[in-house]
Formats: sequence, C-alpha cells, structure tokens
Amino acid sequence: MVYLIIIVTLLILVLRYDINGKTKYRDECYSIMLIIFILISGLRWRLMVDTPNYIERFYYGTPTLDNFSFLDYPIGKDPLYTLINSIVKTYGGRFYMVQLIEASFVNILVFKFIKRYSSYIFTCLFFYSITYYLSYSMETMRASFSIALSFYAYDYILDKKWVKGYILLIIGLMFHAQTIILFFLPMFFFLRLNKKGIVVLVLAFFLGFVLNTSLGEYVELFEFSDSVDKKVSVYAESEAFGGVRGGLIRFLHAKLPSLTYPLFSLLYLKMKMPDNKLLRFEPFVMLGVAFAFVRINFEIAYRFVDHFGLFFILFYSEAFMGIIHKAKSVDVKVACIRAIVFFLPFFTLVGISRYSRLDTFYPYSSVIDKKIDSKREIRYLKGDRPPADFNEY
Repeated sequence: MVYLIIIVTLLILVLRYDINGKTKYRDECYSIMLIIFILISGLRWRLMVDTPNYIERFYYGTPTLDNFSFLDYPIGKDPLYTLINSIVKTYGGRFYMVQLIEASFVNILVFKFIKRYSSYIFTCLFFYSITYYLSYSMETMRASFSIALSFYAYDYILDKKWVKGYILLIIGLMFHAQTIILFFLPMFFFLRLNKKGIVVLVLAFFLGFVLNTSLGEYVELFEFSDSVDKKVSVYAESEAFGGVRGGLIRFLHAKLPSLTYPLFSLLYLKMKMPDNKLLRFEPFVMLGVAFAFVRINFEIAYRFVDHFGLFFILFYSEAFMGIIHKAKSVDVKVACIRAIVFFLPFFTLVGISRYSRLDTFYPYSSVIDKKIDSKREIRYLKGDRPPADFNEY
C-alpha cells in the first residue's frame, strides 16, 4: 500500500506543479518527498535480495574502529563502505542506521541533481520511483554511493573540471571497485545520436556476445569485489545470464525499456527542443544505452547501465512533459493522453519487470513491525541468503 500511496501522491504533484505550473509549496513538497523516499528505504526490513547479505556482513564481517585499517581494505574491498559500517557498529548502532545513511546520501544527491537540471521535478521523481529508486536505495548499497557520486563527477568532467570530477570518481572507487571503468569513459564523450553513434551501439551488442562467449564462466572478474554480493554466481548459473536466451518475455520487460526509450526521448529533444539544456548530457544517454546493448548478451553489464539511469530519467521526463506542453492545438487533457499513450509500452514493460520481483519488496516491512513474508524468505533461502534474525535490528 505504501508504494501505491507514493505513486498516487507523485501523480497529483505532477498534475499540480509540472503540468499546471503552480508554484506555491512546490519546494516544500519536494523536500517532504525526499524525506519519505529516505525513510521508506532506510527503515526497510529485509527488502531486496542483497539486504540479508549486507546485514550478515555488518554483524559478522565488519571490524570495529580499533581493528579497522585501510591496509586490510584496499580498493576492491570497499574501504569507505566498510568504514561507515565500522563507525556505526563501534558506537552500538544497528544495521538500519547504515541503511539510513546510504538512503540519505544517495537520495539527497539524486534529488539535488534533478532540481538542478529539470523544471519537471515531480515527473522526474515519478520516473525515478518506478525505475531506479529500489535499486539505488535498497539493493546495490555499495555501488549506489559510487553511482550517486558519478553523476556529479561526469557533470564536472563535461565542463572540463577534470580535477573535481576525478576526485569524485576516486571517492566512488573506494565505495565500489566497478567505478574503475568510469575513469576511461570520458574518451567516449564524443558520442551522439548519429551514424557514428549507431555504429557504436551495434558494436556494443557484439561486444556483449563476445564477452558472454569467451568470459561467461569467469564473469566473477567483472564483479571487481570479493564482498558480500553473490548475485554473479546466480547470473552465471541461470538462463538469464545469456541475455536473449533467458526468454523473450524477460528480454522485453527487463532490457527493452533501457534500449529504446532513452533513444526515443533523446531523439524527441533533438527534433523538438534543440536548445534544451539537457542535450549536454547526450553522450551519457548514448553510453548508458551502449551498456544496455552489451547487457543483452552479458547480464552483469547492468551495473554500468545503472550509472546512467538518472540521465535516462531526466530525458524521459523532459520528453513526456514536452509532448504535453508542445501540443498547442489541443487542450491539456488530450495532450496528457498523447504523452501517456507514447510511454504506455514503457510503463507496461517496467510494470511487468517490477511484478516479476514483487516479493522482494512487497509487502513492505519496516524495522518497526519486522513482518516476515514467507514467499520472500523462501526466495532468499533458494538464493543462499542468511535467515531472518530479529535481534539483528
């Protein structure tokens, strides 16, 4: 129910502020939504498949500060994430405090970035809530610190502020070693949605095929960490790892949205709003889609798609609202219907994708009520996740 309330509230805010242009209490509503997003993820109880592993690591694999040393936690062992856990554990904190720190850090940066670059802040939050919110705030905790920092790092690098940008990437690297790939991506900032860009996307598809064929059983190399994450072995042993081999339905709902709608939205802006300030991020959209093409045949590439998710969201929102506000010959209701119809396949596929993993986040359970969902726990048991222990919270 909590998720439905959030979605309905966001749709009301979209109608009031983004479509009708009201301004009264706009900033206050935005701040309230930030607090809600933080609390929902920060106070969760065993939601999303990686959380039990993070809990186990916190209580049984994290040293207290008097035993912590960066020599024991070099790059690849998530030194800054481990340090945060160590500080909380040393001072008697429980794991939900780590969750609150991560949720606050990530969502504050996401909300700030949205407000900096979009006039349609609640539309962005709506797209964020149905796409990357669960991943950024509840699942990839170590990587999410890095992902949130990378938005600002690439923004700096795009403005030729190399030192600031790479300092942020170095910090991100100390949260998750997958960040090392991002150090080399600025050489692809030439990418645009043109013939050269299309060639790169085609090559990315074949790169994924080559990686899957030659490195499939060694996919752990792309994990860049010996930490708690056990998902790689699951990918390697499942049909889903082979991309399209995982089945057409899974391909459609899990991968097609990030292959098509970022490009559709980018193309719309280039054609209808060529002076839009978001077009400065065109290389990032193209890079994100390129990794999505790699992911077709090499599932672990989803990690790098995530680094460009917020740029996708900005373009989705701008295209959606552009369809509404650019329709001068029809009333706003008809324009809204047009926008919804255009994005209906996207909403449908995202909805199917969420439904396929529904038991990992629904029904919602918090550290206050600590409700155990039997279906979720069975899934965790099959995935070799630690069982619930009420004393851990």
